[in-house]
Amino acid sequence: MPSYPHFIAIDASSREESAFPVAIAWSLENGTIKTALIQPEDDWDDWDYSLEDLHGISQHTLYQLGETPWSVIRELEHDLEQPLLFSHEPDITQILLERLYDACGRDLSVETADHSDGISDPQRLHDWQLDHALDHQPCDERVRLMLMLYAGQD
Repeated sequence: MPSYPHFIAIDASSREESAFPVAIAWSLENGTIKTALIQPEDDWDDWDYSLEDLHGISQHTLYQLGETPWSVIRELEHDLEQPLLFSHEPDITQILLERLYDACGRDLSVETADHSDGISDPQRLHDWQLDHALDHQPCDERVRLMLMLYAGQD
């Protein structure tokens, strides 16, 4: 069975600096994808209703079905064999992870890097990025697409 690096994607409440994480997806070493909705903290109030069309998540859904930040962090850390996560937007992912960890009074224990770091063919990467608009996909689909790219499946 192939072994994969850990990929991560996070959907945010808005595109503003004060955005908070609303959904998270990450991959396991065997390629399995896990997802979680994240219940907002009381002071997480930045919300862009137009993003609901992208990620399909309403505030009501988060309050009803979301997991606490602590529960999400615990599950994520339990699943990781190493603390390096690959993302198509590592800086934004890092900020949203910090917000998640801050909600629990914890220091960030994982690191993010660009998902394309391991791709040796720049033309293949460029073509792939044109074909798959990651910015317009929900987090679980972004993780699936990054796994496909890593595996060499376009």
